[in-house]
Amino acid sequence: MNRMTQLSDQLSNTWVGMPAIAQSFLALVATVIGFYLVRFVLLRRLELLAAKTDNDFDDRLVHFLKQFLWLVAMFAGLVWVLRINGIQVGPVLAGAGIFGIAIGLAAKETLADILAGIFLIADRPIRIGDRIIIDKIGKHWGGWGDVVDIGLRRTTIRNTDGVIVNYPNAVLAASTIKNFSIDPQPVRARVRFQTDYSADPEQVKATTIAAIEKVDGIIDGTTTVVIRSIWDDDQGHMLSGVLYEARYRLLDVTTRTTLRSTVLESLLREFKREGIEMASLPIRTLS
Repeated sequence: MNRMTQLSDQLSNTWVGMPAIAQSFLALVATVIGFYLVRFVLLRRLELLAAKTDNDFDDRLVHFLKQFLWLVAMFAGLVWVLRINGIQVGPVLAGAGIFGIAIGLAAKETLADILAGIFLIADRPIRIGDRIIIDKIGKHWGGWGDVVDIGLRRTTIRNTDGVIVNYPNAVLAASTIKNFSIDPQPVRARVRFQTDYSADPEQVKATTIAAIEKVDGIIDGTTTVVIRSIWDDDQGHMLSGVLYEARYRLLDVTTRTTLRSTVLESLLREFKREGIEMASLPIRTLS
């Protein structure tokens, strides 16, 4: 015990005897070391423990701590260095508060993004890896995407065309987010097509169901077919025929676009084999 006391006194005397610049440097080094120890040792273990639990509240808490740890470390290091150099922390914090208000007014959009990021992390309407629908970034780019990262200011999403899109968190927080990964229930998709008036509706429905359910990735027994409308050119439409809508459920929502193409190909093959005529432009005879 005496040795520990002597060692402590020796370290204390050594610290007091150092110039302020050396103390400041060591304080910054200690802050960085403490940051990495907490980040990669303590929080990593908490992250592993949270992954073993059934609820996701602890996962959100750990993710929140990881996002804010660098701010806490930077603030603690700054206060430590100020105290070493004999600067009163209280007046500095008061001045920093006034300065912070001015900065906040000038950078309200950035602060709004940060606050929205906190709510996104806490409420968790989206999670990393979720498949969601986002606004299209251009005419030729898709609107579906996977969440790559949720930061304090921006959320990174990779759309189905492989384009990385960085959305301000305030935009996402104010939007209606369509998330297809939270609920494990299968998602329903649909396709529409038109047949000629001469086609028998019962034959069309039976052929459609058989053609769709032979496609891999479609859940058996979930396909239904309804008549949406009886269209003709007198109502302002180009094609004249019966409009059908086929509805089916998917095993994996990420295959939605590919399966839609496969379903349409299967329908065309079966209609041709069964002799079902598709709708066409009406032929008019000029007198």
